[in-house]
Amino acid sequence: MGRTVNCYFWNPNLGIEDTLEFTYEDISNNIKLKKPVFTIDALEKIIDGIKQARRDYLLNIDIPTVLDVIGIVIDRWMDPKYHGRKLAREVLPTITGFSIEMIESWGFDHFMKIIKKDNLPLFGKLQVDKYRKFTSLQDGLVRAYGSQNITHSNYNPEVIGHICAGNILGIAAFEITMGKLVDAASWVKVPSEEPVFGALFAKSIEEVDPQLAYSIAVLPFKGGNSEVKEFLFSQSDIVRATGGELARQSITKLAEKHQVPVAGHWHKFSFITIAREYLDDRARDIAGLVSLDVSAWDQQGCFSPQEIFVEIDGDVSPVEFAELLAEEMQITSIALPKGTNSGKMQVLDGYHQYLKKEIMGEPVKIFTSPTHQWLVIYDGTTTRFEPSPLFRVIRVKPVDDIMKIPDLVKPIGSFLQTVGVAIPHARLISFADAIGEAGATNIRAISNMTLQKAWEPWDGRFPLQELFEHDNIRWVSISTRDVDKEIRTCLKRRRTIINQGIKTQ
Repeated sequence: MGRTVNCYFWNPNLGIEDTLEFTYEDISNNIKLKKPVFTIDALEKIIDGIKQARRDYLLNIDIPTVLDVIGIVIDRWMDPKYHGRKLAREVLPTITGFSIEMIESWGFDHFMKIIKKDNLPLFGKLQVDKYRKFTSLQDGLVRAYGSQNITHSNYNPEVIGHICAGNILGIAAFEITMGKLVDAASWVKVPSEEPVFGALFAKSIEEVDPQLAYSIAVLPFKGGNSEVKEFLFSQSDIVRATGGELARQSITKLAEKHQVPVAGHWHKFSFITIAREYLDDRARDIAGLVSLDVSAWDQQGCFSPQEIFVEIDGDVSPVEFAELLAEEMQITSIALPKGTNSGKMQVLDGYHQYLKKEIMGEPVKIFTSPTHQWLVIYDGTTTRFEPSPLFRVIRVKPVDDIMKIPDLVKPIGSFLQTVGVAIPHARLISFADAIGEAGATNIRAISNMTLQKAWEPWDGRFPLQELFEHDNIRWVSISTRDVDKEIRTCLKRRRTIINQGIKTQ
């Protein structure tokens, strides 16, 4: 007998389902995805419903109550026996193209920890003048760039819209959680590429606290449905959106029409920097951690590295590091294999492009996967930043001094996001100052590039604060005050991931 999975969520007591038509999409394994065909009348009732739930319940409970509910929900999702997780395990590999190992390990076991109760940010608006140099915040450091110019302020938003990109798993859970922390009703547009998880997460909140859940509506609809988007924007105090360039253009135009502020997070580039001090007997460990960053979500996130700058004059040369990375990429690919959306053509294109250079005697060396799971390229022909074909294709480039990197990447400064680092603390702050000035916004220890901490800014803005106010300040974070300690912790995590992968083979 087949299984039907609902890709939507709202208060079932509104009596809307009987008035709507639904589409059914066969995916595989006798599973169908059920999606509503929205009418404006139905959307009016849904939005009125989440507003009512906010007035009657959300505004009358305190933040600790919300945190307790989220804590219970996240604990359930981190339990492999939880029925919601088991259903997601059945469905998500087919929908997303990610392997079950990636979804289980990197998604549920690691990403969900970001929004555990104890990790959620509760600090208020920061005083900019106290952070004009890197200053402690939570377990890391932040610095403020720019001058204040408030363009939006609303500290009592009634309805917040969330438009989620589909390149990685879990964004909907983060968005739903942030909305509840600011006492707002929430509608969430889940991506067409992955319309399931947001509804499952909202349903898990309903299991713990139905009244809280009924201030949430999860709405699957195509991005081109202008009538639906027009109505939802007209009902919102602010819309927080993630997506690519086409999404940015469409959403910006719609927001301007309805005079709705947008907290937008669009396409970005990220990279890794390895200082010579770590190219000693720790080089293989460092390569192993880097392999996690390259492999996570098959390099599909804005925070996924597209290049690696390796400083010369370490005990291990940049080309030797590339060889170590290739060996570790193979080990990691066993524990976190690619899914069905493998990007084989991108890997092959990268191979043929650099094979020609290698044959012609240029300072290029290619390290290949036997099954085209990944591709490591040592490229000594240029130091400028070049986008990767993605899908676990990564270039290693030598650099004389890591302090030259900020100038190398400055031409794409407005598109910079995350920098993964293995840099000793004595050199880290000066590098962070310069790379922050160049445009990067998040500096994280290697292997943590795709594991944002809940307190960190996104693209230079704190997620909670930007739901209230836009002030033109760009915040840059260093995710830890002790890179060495963080790297030791990361090594333990990687050993666990690799050991689990070996056991399942």
